[in-house]
Amino acid sequence: MSATLATVGALSTLSLVAPRQALAMDAEVTSDTAAQFYDVRSPTGETVLARRRLTTTLGVGAYDLIDRPLDKPMGPELSFRARVRYDADYGASGSESDATNYGRLVPGFSRGPVDLMYGYVEGRRFLSGWLGFKLGRQYVVDSLGWWSFDGGQARVTTPFFVAAEAYGGLEVRGGMPLSTPRFEREGVWRGDRTGYDPALYPSFQPATIAPAFGAAIESTGLTWLHGRLSYRRVYNTGKSNVTEFAGGLVAPTLYDGSRISQERLGYSIDANLSEIGGVKAGIAYDLYLARVTSMYASVDGYVGKRLTLSLDYDFFQPSFDADSIWNFFAGEPMNDFGVRAAFDATEKLSVAGGAHARMFTVQTSANNPDSANNSPNFRASDPRSYYPSNGVAFDEGANLSTRYRFGQGSVGVRGNGNFGDGGDRVGADVFGERLFETRYVASARASLWQWNDKLRPDRDATSFGYVGGIGYIFAPRSRALIEWEHNMNRLVGHRFRLMLWLTVAVTK
Repeated sequence: MSATLATVGALSTLSLVAPRQALAMDAEVTSDTAAQFYDVRSPTGETVLARRRLTTTLGVGAYDLIDRPLDKPMGPELSFRARVRYDADYGASGSESDATNYGRLVPGFSRGPVDLMYGYVEGRRFLSGWLGFKLGRQYVVDSLGWWSFDGGQARVTTPFFVAAEAYGGLEVRGGMPLSTPRFEREGVWRGDRTGYDPALYPSFQPATIAPAFGAAIESTGLTWLHGRLSYRRVYNTGKSNVTEFAGGLVAPTLYDGSRISQERLGYSIDANLSEIGGVKAGIAYDLYLARVTSMYASVDGYVGKRLTLSLDYDFFQPSFDADSIWNFFAGEPMNDFGVRAAFDATEKLSVAGGAHARMFTVQTSANNPDSANNSPNFRASDPRSYYPSNGVAFDEGANLSTRYRFGQGSVGVRGNGNFGDGGDRVGADVFGERLFETRYVASARASLWQWNDKLRPDRDATSFGYVGGIGYIFAPRSRALIEWEHNMNRLVGHRFRLMLWLTVAVTK
């Protein structure tokens, strides 16, 4: 044992003093900041909400953290990436986050939340290119959607066009330190209940850790084809209040123990032939609910060098966290169909447009024709007086846009219309941007929209608005911009918003 240690120590010393060529570490710092100042007013002119929002992100990246010989560009690589977000609203009252102020409290609200979007160490091409890994807070993006967790991920890439991936840790949830509920399953109202009276908002569940693990197999090394099969399982832990409303006579019923939050399986495929076209498709199956919850397919045809024609299909059925009461209610699926076209008429002029339709099911008969809960328009002797005879309804729409580029600027027009049984909305924007002397930016947009609500005819309106902005580019990938927005219609009168944007990128 002592001889082995001595040998290892000698080799380590030699590796430190031996001359070798290596790549220097690269570092990058980026920041995006947006400030907004506006009021949300009621039709009577009263200020309902005063908004003074500041959203800023700070990102850091460090690459080539370990020495990599210049003659081996595909050797092992170690890097670090992180991004933090601060999303504050100084216009909100501090009492809205005060757990002792029952009249103003908004459970889960914070005036200045800070969350770690991601922060991880990543290794690539270790063990002769077979092993890759990530450790820390990270995203997973595949056919199961966007997801975030704290933990580790290991990836094995073989020379046989196949890679296997396994990961595990804790799901990122709202109410936990430096976390946001953005990517957790919907249907449960969770957060930090520190300082709350137990009888106050019992439906607001305390946030607890959520162990999770998953695995995936995907193709690799093929430039024209990529497929990925994904599996994910997440657990709920801690106490869950199953008494939504406090009765005051008995203590609320609590369920405690480890249980399923989600268990899903998904597959996606992406194929592309540069001279012919491309195909994308995916499906997600919820093992807990035992049904397909989403499915999509898209076909692109490259008709010549300037024209692309596309067909799209999307299927979506609502699904929720296994703790959610919404799993006991019927959730009707939606089917979206679309056609698209993009045409580059010249190097400067491009045109794009499309049409879409949404098909969804509706109830065609009453659960209990004699129930007093039915609409007064419903006559039990004639169910057709209230419920439609067709179980399928459609909404449809279309869009068209064009852009013309000239020198250091561009102008364009885009229009959109959506029509359905519940109402219609149609309008257009005219926009332009111009760069002066490679540093000064000027932009403008004017819009005109009209909508009608067939359930509330008195809410019909035509709205006009405009936005003007000026900016300054002080470095590559770095700019400052200020915008003024003014919208007006008969329902809310005049609304104004001032926006400040700052983007900074520093590379060393």
